[in-house]
This record gives sequence, structure tokens and C-alpha cells, in this order.
Amino acid sequence: MATLLAILPLLLSLHPLLSSAAPRDTLLPGSLLSVNKYQTDILRSRDGTFTCGFNSIYTNAFTFSIWYTHSSKTVVWTANRGRPVHARAAAVTLKKGSALVLTDYDGAVVWQAQGDNSVDVQYAQLLETGNLVMKNSSGIVVWQSFDSPTDTLLPTQRITATTKLVSTTGLHVPGHHIFHFTDSSILSLLYDDADVHEIYWPDPDNGEYQNNRNRYNNTRFGGLDDTGNFFSSDFANQQALVASDQGLGIKRRLTLDPDGNLRLYSLNSSNGGWMVSWIAMSQPCNIHGLCGPNGICHYLPAPTCFCPPGYVMNNPGNWSQGCSLQVDINCTIDQVQPVQFVPLPGTDFWGSDQQHYDQISLKACKNKCRRDCTCKGFLYQGGTGSCYPKSFLFNGKAYTPPNKSYRTMYLKLPMSVNISGISVPRIDLLISREYHPDCRKMSNKTPLEPFPEIHKTSQGEAKWLYFYGFAGVIFVLEVFFIALVWCFVLRRELGASEIQAVEEGYKVMASNFRRYSYKELVKATRNFKDELGRGGSGIVYKGILDDSRGVAVKMLENVRQGEEEFQAELSIIGRINHMNLVRIWGFCSESCHRMLVTEYIENGSLANILFKENILLEWKQRFNIALGVAKGLAYLHHECLEWVIHCDVKPENILLDQNLEPKIADFGLAKLLNRGGTDQNVSRVRGTIGYIAPEWISSLKITAKVDVYSYGVLLIELLLGKRVLDLAVGADEEVHRVLRKLVGTLADMLDREEPSSIAEVVDCRLNGQFNCTQVRTLIRLSVSCLDEDRNKRPTMESIVQMLLLADESYSKS
Repeated sequence: MATLLAILPLLLSLHPLLSSAAPRDTLLPGSLLSVNKYQTDILRSRDGTFTCGFNSIYTNAFTFSIWYTHSSKTVVWTANRGRPVHARAAAVTLKKGSALVLTDYDGAVVWQAQGDNSVDVQYAQLLETGNLVMKNSSGIVVWQSFDSPTDTLLPTQRITATTKLVSTTGLHVPGHHIFHFTDSSILSLLYDDADVHEIYWPDPDNGEYQNNRNRYNNTRFGGLDDTGNFFSSDFANQQALVASDQGLGIKRRLTLDPDGNLRLYSLNSSNGGWMVSWIAMSQPCNIHGLCGPNGICHYLPAPTCFCPPGYVMNNPGNWSQGCSLQVDINCTIDQVQPVQFVPLPGTDFWGSDQQHYDQISLKACKNKCRRDCTCKGFLYQGGTGSCYPKSFLFNGKAYTPPNKSYRTMYLKLPMSVNISGISVPRIDLLISREYHPDCRKMSNKTPLEPFPEIHKTSQGEAKWLYFYGFAGVIFVLEVFFIALVWCFVLRRELGASEIQAVEEGYKVMASNFRRYSYKELVKATRNFKDELGRGGSGIVYKGILDDSRGVAVKMLENVRQGEEEFQAELSIIGRINHMNLVRIWGFCSESCHRMLVTEYIENGSLANILFKENILLEWKQRFNIALGVAKGLAYLHHECLEWVIHCDVKPENILLDQNLEPKIADFGLAKLLNRGGTDQNVSRVRGTIGYIAPEWISSLKITAKVDVYSYGVLLIELLLGKRVLDLAVGADEEVHRVLRKLVGTLADMLDREEPSSIAEVVDCRLNGQFNCTQVRTLIRLSVSCLDEDRNKRPTMESIVQMLLLADESYSKS
């Protein structure tokens, strides 16, 4: 007894050591991690690099996360980002033979991980790579955290077509910056919110080849290796992005930071700090959304935000919310409020251009913006007379280009706003392709230049104007002289074959998107002899151009725009290019004639093939058509610099080329919407009966979800092999009501999971030759796309991802 009393103090002193034994790396079925013991109830990788458990983000709020153990708790993955659990009674449990489940204090399931073969799960384990996995009895991974990254990519982790990084805000919720593969298979950084969806890396002003990227590489596969090389399938010549401290033995992470910049970090093992070893955006002011709506970014010498004259910061301390007008402009029809235009030399708001006018005067540009209530200002380039009215001021940047007097942003403000005495910082930095400055090493010179008075010009600016005016006159005279020489001298000396070669070369250069004369199109179509089809927007004729290209010429009817508006709108549509969209070669706008010239698609419309008894589309072809149409619509909705809603998705507007690859026609004929702009003109376009979304009939605001609804109808027609209109024949019911019944039947069928009932839905002409997984995917998508509540319908981007997964599973089977 005495001996026991003697060693009792020793046992008590060892108790803390015993209770804090080395953390486990494995969670067995039926066991859990409790938030009540969040400091000790954790998983830790065998080498001690990573820890998994509950992470306190603020008082009584926790997330289930993975972090680097010895680096001030740098979080690399979170399960419930944006939905924290309470400090009392929350837990993560590995259910026996099923899933890893996170529950809140009241037992509500907040998150769960469940793989394809989760019924055989034996344990969950935190690996030395930072990957949390669930394995079955064969040791095969059935689920892993690497497949659902948050804002960080770790070495050996891959980014694919179905994964993406999303930035995390200071409030521990998902931000607006995204890193993923676009539908063109380009790994990109983009800003995405309700009003803006824009790519900012790689440089959106350059083409793929200028950015050293390969387009339409369906591999869509990238990752960070152990030596600090980041590779991607779209990088030209497989040239990887390399860390400045390239080599083995260094712990790294690639993180999409809250400011929207993508950075590669290397861990300093001596002090646990992180060093940036590569950065995507060396000039942070080019990151979209950095200063929020109406905010302007400049270098002072570090990136700094400010509000333009007449605007005030919305939330002091949080520039992501930007600025707002001190006094709103009155837009009532019966009272036109006087406005003023305040010049911001060397400033631009990238994107959100309503139109683009060439070779017009500054006064004419002002008048266009003054008459349009949605116009917030315009960019004007004096050298070319280019005018860019803007409906939304975003991605503001102050800089000084070489010809600064030519580039000025004019803000539209109420006349009542007093801007006298306001000074605005300006950047004094020239950027070249060879020189990319590090913002942390910029000159300390920080010039402040007040805005010049509205009606005055300094002597320096006047000198430059005289200089450029004189140079312009000389240039025009030279061009005129060369033209005279060519016409009267060289043309006589050139042989007939040489003249033809010069003319052909000109045609090749101009053929991407050009203006055609009415006479050219009369000749190409043999006086509009060969009619291909007709619809609500006009008649389509087949034609052959002088360079032997086959084209479709659409003679547009009821075009209400004037010639300038028509050309400006088409100049935007002409830049839209995707493999699943019909390519627009040019247009004609002469007198009363308004025509579009597009590529000729050999097999005609999907309607001509799908609904004919003597032509049968196989299941694989139907699924590929569904996928291709989804990709085309996703591009229009999410990846165009301008947001395009089709408004009339139907089989007649889906054309099939010689390989039965779908191409969407007639996009952009409805009002081309600017994000944040008005949609009043779209309400005139009424679509086609059977494909119209219910909110359109109710005269609600038109969004991209009307296309999603029409796409759902298209999926049903691909499944059935017949028109939805035919379902209502002989019944005293509207098509919409018949569709509602069909959607209910399909939803019940999914719940029952009966293979025999699914076979009854598919076109009987296929004789059972189809893939059940893909059929179920199309049924599930059609049900969700046809939801009465448009907010519950999926986006086209998420539809593409689901179809790719179904296609991938079919390829592996």
C-alpha cells in the first residue's frame, strides 16, 4: 500500500503525457472526431506534415479541415467552407460501411463523403500527401479529398475538367475568383458573381497562341509535382510553370488567394513561414474585382484602390464591395436630368462595353451615352475615334500608356455633383512585353495628378495634339500617294496571275469576319435560289462564295436596330468562336437589307434527322449531341466576354456537321445582354411553343435559365426520338401541362430505379441499344432543367460536368 502511495504522484504526473499520445492517422468505422476535443481529437499524417480535424475560424464556429501542422495552421482543404458547425457536440463520424459524415450540434448532416463503393469502406486515412482518403477491404481508394479541392492544390494533386479552385474570403466563405478549365480546355483564372463573369488570366486581350496555350485539348489535366513544376495539358510545348526554388525536398502549395491571385508557396522549414516562389499575376491591378464595382486600381507603388469623382466607398475596409454614386441619375422619361462627363485621363474599366463605335467624334460619343440611361460612362480614344460606352464600371485601372492623350475614360455624373478640388493618383509606368515589374519593387515615386478642368487643355497636351495631327496628315498623304502609284503604275506592270494572287490574299485576310455587299450575296446565292429553311427570324439560303466556301445566308426580318447598332452588335457576335457554335463569317447591311453569312453545315438540323423515320441516330450520337449542345450553351452563358442568352434553343437551331457534331445556330439574334444591363429588349423575343420556360410566359425577367429549360426539353426529345408537341396531339391539354406530367413520371422512375421502366422511355427504334448510366443522367438532367422554379435549375456549366462524368464512366466500362 505504501508503495502504491509512493508511485501515485508519478502516475499523476505522467497522465498528461499519456492522454496526449501520438495522434492517429486512421479513423475506423464507428469512430469519430469530436469538436469538444478539437485540440487533441485529430488525425495526423505519419510524417507529421498534415493534420486533419476541427479548425476554429471564430468564436464557437468550426470547420472540418486539413492543414500544414508546422506553419501557423495553414489550411489546405475544408469540407464545410461557408457552413461552420457549432462548438458543442459537432462530430465527424465514419459510418460503418457507408460514409464519412459531419454533423452539427443538433445532429443535422452538414457534409458527407461517399464513394461509389462506400458499402465496403474499412477506414479513412490522412496520407503524407495531405490527401484524406477512404479505402475498402481491397485497399482501393473509394473517395479522396483531392477530388474536391477548395482553394489549394498540393503536390501530386491534380486539377481536371470536373475540379476547380475557388478563393476563400476573410469570412471563410467561397469567394468570386475561380481557377479551372474553361469549355475551350484553357486553364484560366476568372471572376464570377451575379453581374460579372470574366477571364483575367491568361491575358484575355491575347489569343491562345499569344498566351502559349493550346485550345480544345480534351485531356484537361494539370498538377503540381514534387519539384515545383506546375504543368497543364493546354500549355504549349508542355512548358511547365516553374518555382523559383525548383527542386526536391521542399513542401509547397498552389493557392488561389482571397485577392484573386494564384501563387505557388514554398515552406521555410526553419521558421514555418511561406515564401512566394511563383505568381500568376505580376501586375495585381489586372486582377478582376480587386477594387470592386466602380473602384479604380493604381500603383502607389503597391496596388491601391480609390473611388472616382462622385463616388464613395461602400464599405470602408472592404474594397471588394467597391464604390457607389453619391447621387443617382434620374432615368424617368418625362424628366431628363442634366449630366456632366468627367474625364479620367489614362484610365479604363475593362469589359462591360455596351457597343463599339469607330471613327466618331467625342461629341457624338457623349451624345450616345447621354441618351442611354444605362450608360455609366465611356472610353474614348482620340487617335482612332473609337468610342466604348459602358453599362457597368468594373475592373477600373489607372495607367499611363505611351499615347496617354488618346485614351480617356469619361464618367457620367449628375450635374449636381461637385467635383472641384478632387485629385486622383495616376500610375506612371510603361509596361512592355519584355519587362514585367514586381509590384513590391516598384519605384517610390508616387505622382499625384489632379483631374484637368473639363473645358481646358494644358499647353503640353496642346503640343502633343498638334504633333499627332501633323503626323496624321502626313500618314494620310502617304497612303493616298501609294494608292495612286498602285492604281496607275504597278497595276499596269503586274501580270494577271499576280493581280489575282494579291486579291486572293486580301480576301483571305478579310474572311474571318467581314462585311459583304448585297451584290456579292446575290451572286453567291444565285439570286437567292436555293432555300435551306425558314424560321421566325428569316429565310436561309445556300451560297457559294468566290473562294469556293459553302455558306448559309440568312435574310433577317424585323430588324429594329439602326445600321450603327446592327453593325456594333454583330461585331461582338462575330468574335464569338466555339466548336459547338455555327461560325459567323460576316454580314450585309445595305439599305433595307440585313443579312448574316455563316458557315454551311452539311447535315442540316437535328430536327430533320431525329424526327424522321428513315434516319436513325444511334445512342452514342445522341449523347454526344447532348454534350456538344451543353458545351456550346455553357460557352455562351459563362465564358464569353459578353453574356449571350440564346432564347430559342430547339432541334431546328441545332445543326449537325459531317461527323454529326452539333453546332448551335441563331445565337445572338436575341438581345445581346451585358451583365448588369437591361433585358427589356429580350422580352420581344418569344421563343417557340413547347420550349418556352414558364417565367417567360409570366413576363418575368429573362435569365440564362430560359435556355436551361429549353435544353431540358431537347434532352427529352433526344430520349424519346419524337417532339414534345406530338405528346399533346389528341389531348385537350397544353404542351406545358403535358410536360409537367412527363417530368413527374420521369422523377418517379428515377426514385424506383427500375431498369425496365427506363427502357420504356428510350426511343424504341434503338432496340435497347443504349447505355443505362447515360440514359439515367439525361433523365435526371431533364427533370432538373424543367423545374418550375428557375433558381433550382442547374447551370449549363454544371450540366457539362455531369455529362462528362457520365461519358468518362462509359469509356472506362
